[in-house]
Amino acid sequence: MLLNLEEFKDRFRSFRKIDYKTYPYCFGQFWKWKVRTETESVHILDAEHIGQAYKKLSETLKIWQWHRPDKFSKLGKKLKDALEKMRDPYNQIRGYSLLEFSEIPKKTLESIWHELGPVKTAEGKNPGGYYLVMATTKPLMFLWGQTLAFDSIVRGRLRKLDIHGLRDDRWDFETWKNVMATFQESLKQQPEVVNLFKEVSRNEYGTDSIIPYGQFLDLYYWCPRPIFIE
Repeated sequence: MLLNLEEFKDRFRSFRKIDYKTYPYCFGQFWKWKVRTETESVHILDAEHIGQAYKKLSETLKIWQWHRPDKFSKLGKKLKDALEKMRDPYNQIRGYSLLEFSEIPKKTLESIWHELGPVKTAEGKNPGGYYLVMATTKPLMFLWGQTLAFDSIVRGRLRKLDIHGLRDDRWDFETWKNVMATFQESLKQQPEVVNLFKEVSRNEYGTDSIIPYGQFLDLYYWCPRPIFIE
């Protein structure tokens, strides 16, 4: 699952044009706010910032029609409640990048999965953790940056991953964890990709201390005509 560096540069430029058409409610602005705000003791879901985080996130998710086929008003309170409940787990994972994914305590990740997952499901939490994957991962991609959003386009283009159920719209926690671990290993095998992501992060967001690896990968597979290299 190798990435073409020049293709990524082209795709990033294309995505940026699409993203900033909805300024200020776009990934780029959300991420810039996040990296400006967070310190060792301050984060975007703490009591002081969670209201602003919800406002920025909800307005952007509306534009991307994350709520379909429901109205956002039906899901807004559930989303805000989920952000409140995942405050501590988020604080525990926010220092980990995708490169350290395997080091994150499983229970912490799973608790976040079980908070965001039920937001768009009428039945609420379920023991197996089967939820609409994009509905679960899209908000987390904005907040944390390390997961892909895994919409239907991206899932369809990840056909080379030999993981059962990858194209399904509902995933359980273990499927997501296995896919993320696959991406972690892929990045570790491609230091040139990691270096490029660091460079793009410095140029675009002013820092490489926190890099949205998942979002970079997501846009690579989401933008048109992806190139897959054997």
